[in-house]
Amino acid sequence: MKKTFATILLGLVLAGPLSAGEAIEVNGQRLELKAQARACYLGFVELYDVDYFRDTAGPVSCVRLSYLRDIEAATLDEATRKVFEERHGGEFVNRYRAELEQVGKAYRPVGPGDQYLYCVGADGAGSLLRDNAPVVQLASSDFARRFLQIWVKADDPADAPQWGFGRC
Repeated sequence: MKKTFATILLGLVLAGPLSAGEAIEVNGQRLELKAQARACYLGFVELYDVDYFRDTAGPVSCVRLSYLRDIEAATLDEATRKVFEERHGGEFVNRYRAELEQVGKAYRPVGPGDQYLYCVGADGAGSLLRDNAPVVQLASSDFARRFLQIWVKADDPADAPQWGFGRC
């Protein structure tokens, strides 16, 4: 677990600031920036920018959220649970209650410039980092994949992702 976080962190530090067309390295795999979008509430309240990275030859993918406004930790937790339930139903919220609580407890308030990075590795496990610092490791591959679907509902390697959030 610590090795995975350390490898992701090292890859991010070495990669430096990113822009369209660039990539990050996660656990020795290069992930290409595949798509970008801006998430908005009600179509005009800007929340965060999303960068979606994917391994072109494998299952590794990451979303990086760059926040544009202040949001309390409790609001992040509530929104995560709500969207997870909308996406997957109450049965999966009950099944993954412990994992959702783990993520909710790890959230901290965010402000403009703060970032969360969430990756699903080749082993199917999920890793959440806050401003390049490890926060949570999620061992369940099914939960890790479903958690990613909060932002990326579906992804066809040959096409743009289907976003799971309202855009501006």
